[in-house]
Amino acid sequence: MNAIVAKNCQIIDQLVLAYNAHSARAFADFFAPDAFHGALRAETAQHSREEIYQRYVEVFSQFPENSTEVVHRIAFGDFVVDHEIVRRSLQAEPFEVVAIYTLKNGLIQSIDFVR
Repeated sequence: MNAIVAKNCQIIDQLVLAYNAHSARAFADFFAPDAFHGALRAETAQHSREEIYQRYVEVFSQFPENSTEVVHRIAFGDFVVDHEIVRRSLQAEPFEVVAIYTLKNGLIQSIDFVR
């Protein structure tokens, strides 16, 4: 694994830790100021770090037991692709997502979700 790929994986690992800690600010700070966050080919999405922050303030408030687990990762160049299991609560049925991260200069430029 080359240094850029290793660094990008480390950034996503830290992002997952912030997500599981329910730290909307720490989570959002991994994104570029003009980052894209949404479902693949989404009509509704967030288009900035601050919109991402606001989205996750709401998510973590609505789902206080929310967590994710990375079960498989592919990483190359500026891309990290994670297969994740998300749990909204201990009682809720978990669901799977694929998160496609594009990184540049140590920040996430975009994240596209497939669910």
